[in-house]
Amino acid sequence: MTRSKSSKSVLIVSDMHVGSATAVCTPEPEIADLNTTHNPNKLQQELYSVWQECIDELHQKPTVLVVNGEPCDGGNPKSLGKQSWSTNLQDQLNDSEKLLGEIPYQNLLFTRGSGYHVDQQGTNFEEIIAQKMKADRYKAFGGSGYTDYYALLELHGKKFNFTHHVGFNKWAAYRTTALAREMAGMVFENDKMGKADVIVRSHVHYFVHIEFVHTHGFTTPAWKFPDGHLFRGGTAGTTPDIGMVEVIVEPNGDLVVEKHIAEMDIKPIVKHY
Repeated sequence: MTRSKSSKSVLIVSDMHVGSATAVCTPEPEIADLNTTHNPNKLQQELYSVWQECIDELHQKPTVLVVNGEPCDGGNPKSLGKQSWSTNLQDQLNDSEKLLGEIPYQNLLFTRGSGYHVDQQGTNFEEIIAQKMKADRYKAFGGSGYTDYYALLELHGKKFNFTHHVGFNKWAAYRTTALAREMAGMVFENDKMGKADVIVRSHVHYFVHIEFVHTHGFTTPAWKFPDGHLFRGGTAGTTPDIGMVEVIVEPNGDLVVEKHIAEMDIKPIVKHY
């Protein structure tokens, strides 16, 4: 496909989980209450390196950057914060803002992720970071807020439908099932929400792309490796895809989905005896 200088693009970043010791962070995240900084481990150093590589690979400056849920990891109460470099969400949001600020976007939009990671006693912290970063206000049916649980946007006549959640499957052979079911179900929403040309879901930490005749659907990669919670059912199927997804829309409506999936150099340590 020949690209026009007037093409527009959407860049989707999700599931950053900043604050987790197994997720991306900047080289010196601040821990305000202790007046110190976190020293990133080897995994976090590699994640930050590929974060920069993904940004360098972008084909153009995104017309809009969509953070499709969970820029921070939250207080991690079920694990008592054991795998968090800070359980202070302000520390997490500050570092998330620094990371997102490295992307040269034109416009910024946030949707809401899982309450476990982004809510505390009725306060949504995605709303806070969206306001702080001067993101575009979005409420599906109006209102003064900056975030909602889903979002609709349009570029060159192509309508995008975003929400964070979709069904998860550990086994690769079945990972298209929940997304295809969601795409089929969205057809029955056409009379209420309008037709969606691109359906974007996150939450599952792996990339899957389905294309039908008139519709694209994909789930987005993440920026967090598994913590203790994910190993309850075994190890298989837990390793995430790391990266971002760029969607370019031409003035004539041609559309291309460009996945920027990182090839991670770091591997688990093997003890030799």
